[in-house]
Amino acid sequence: MKKRILIVAAGLGITLGGVAVGNPITSHAAIDPDIVGVGHDPIQNVVPVLAGNILDSSKYATFIGPSNAILVVNGQSYRENTNGIFHVRLPNYLDVGDSVVTKFISTSSGVSSATRVYTTTNGTTIDPQVSPGATRLCGSTRPDSRVTLFVNGEDAGSALSFGSGQWNIRPSIHIPLGSNVSVRVTSINNSYTHTLSSPVYRVTTPNPGSLPKGPQLVQTVTDQSKDILFTATPYARVTLLGTEHVADSAGIVHVILGTTLRAGTTLTATMIDDYSHIREPLTFTVISSR
Repeated sequence: MKKRILIVAAGLGITLGGVAVGNPITSHAAIDPDIVGVGHDPIQNVVPVLAGNILDSSKYATFIGPSNAILVVNGQSYRENTNGIFHVRLPNYLDVGDSVVTKFISTSSGVSSATRVYTTTNGTTIDPQVSPGATRLCGSTRPDSRVTLFVNGEDAGSALSFGSGQWNIRPSIHIPLGSNVSVRVTSINNSYTHTLSSPVYRVTTPNPGSLPKGPQLVQTVTDQSKDILFTATPYARVTLLGTEHVADSAGIVHVILGTTLRAGTTLTATMIDDYSHIREPLTFTVISSR
């Protein structure tokens, strides 16, 4: 498979899919015409941190970094959305194995950080865990595609993915314990030419009373935090402090706090996925920044 490096876009702008999306900076001259110097700058010790993963089914990616920096992705420059959070909108889909090359440039000195390269991973999934005798399977992939389910290599039904890339299939055959289950995905509108495949899932007996994995924190929450980032499943609904937030196509939930939180405060984030499955809640404590 031919590897491609794609340019991605983010910035201040409209709200789409639960994240702020806008236009990239078109040139370095548009950033700060008075940027000069190549001396020491703390940004040299910082690299872009990716929240979650970049998936081959995602239209967004989210990076974390200093607020006094420009994010450069595959040669294109972008400003932060808020508080050092950079929401990146992909112009077209990446393939598994594609590289996304990132770095920061200081807005005060023009000094560059070290480069960090991220690799696109598989976003065609069956989620949550498949149980023996399951009567409906669901998951995520690219939108407007045909999804075919296989149980031990046998065609067990197909369906179309929704506009958001979610799909569900009622298996035409029984799924025994120990089966191998996977899906194969093809485009129905020529938006891509190759076949996508999920990992192969082994059907096991779930723990009695257990819930599927819920939201996870991307970074520690302190009494100085202005944002909280969670990873979840694509388009899941995560509720925190009485407000519901929707994950984007990469499964990122960005919560902007209206006020800072007191150290020692215990919070619980609850989650319902895009198929109304209740997930395991996440309880965490705000720590002191001192």
